[in-house]
Amino acid sequence: MDDAEIVVRQPNVAIDSAVVFSMRDLPLLEQGTSYDPLATAENLWVNIKVYASGGENTLHSHGGEDHSFIVLQGKATFTFGDGRVQSVGVHEGVMIPKNVQYMFEADETENLVLLRVGGGQRTGRGLDDLTRFGTPKDVTTQTVDSAGAVKVGSKSGETSKIRVYAAGKFFSPS
Repeated sequence: MDDAEIVVRQPNVAIDSAVVFSMRDLPLLEQGTSYDPLATAENLWVNIKVYASGGENTLHSHGGEDHSFIVLQGKATFTFGDGRVQSVGVHEGVMIPKNVQYMFEADETENLVLLRVGGGQRTGRGLDDLTRFGTPKDVTTQTVDSAGAVKVGSKSGETSKIRVYAAGKFFSPS
């Protein structure tokens, strides 16, 4: 994108004082996905995710984390391990307790922008060992696919595509 500076978001760690974060000027996409940290404390982390299409398209669960997705833009269809299917739109969300299997697919008519909030049972302490998304690594090692194998990541669907920013288009909450 020639007309905009893309801000690379680093984990914004809150240890002994409050931190402020913003979702303003989040770049929208023509292709691919983005997953950025907003803020992390020892037992709670907040991220922002953007999908041009696709989603988290294999059933999986987080053994050490309760988390929620709140739709800020677009629409997603969630499928749960018990077979339920639910469409979720702007200003709606899904609360997913630990060990509950789910997956979702973005509606491709516009970018799906999700606020992701997670917290849970840690096997470690402190904030020295975080993923690039600001999630403590001891939590992510408890994420498993539908067969019970540790889920390292997914390179299927939209997540495997090269990220292409939409020129001059940004999410700007009002």
